[in-house]
Amino acid sequence: MPTRDHHKQLAAELADTAMALARDIAAKAMAAEAVEDKIALAGAYDRLARAVRLSIQLCEKLERPQAAEDAAGLTAAERAAGAKFTLRKAQVRDAVRRSIEQDYEGEDAELLEAALDVVLQEQALSQRFMDRPAGETVTIVRKILELPEHPKVWLPDLKPAQGEAAAVGAAGPS
Repeated sequence: MPTRDHHKQLAAELADTAMALARDIAAKAMAAEAVEDKIALAGAYDRLARAVRLSIQLCEKLERPQAAEDAAGLTAAERAAGAKFTLRKAQVRDAVRRSIEQDYEGEDAELLEAALDVVLQEQALSQRFMDRPAGETVTIVRKILELPEHPKVWLPDLKPAQGEAAAVGAAGPS
């Protein structure tokens, strides 16, 4: 199966060949005596010049995704881990926010939500953040924020359901 590098090489080859032909036609157009020949050669030169520009753009387009991946230094596994990390932060944030919303209003709720963001960032710096269940992290964050120990509303089980990597958990009580 052709690779991106192979495609870049082919596009560069096309650009080089088209450029060589464009130079040859440009020289013939300059040397042509008849107006009809100059017009025909100028049209051919214009089409070749466009082909060169498009080939160069294609080479640049093929280069960009690879450069971005190289610059980020991310493998597929690292991107997947990043998605899981983002999901875990969202799960914990949402669970703790529900606790804040049930017991606090106005300025108190705003201050606690701002503190939640700070505490969550701090917790996320630890490797244990991803190692322990999300429910444990929710409990830890609730303690740090000095929220009531037992929320009044039901919080979903934050463990992924079997066979579902990104599931939020089992259904709540009816």
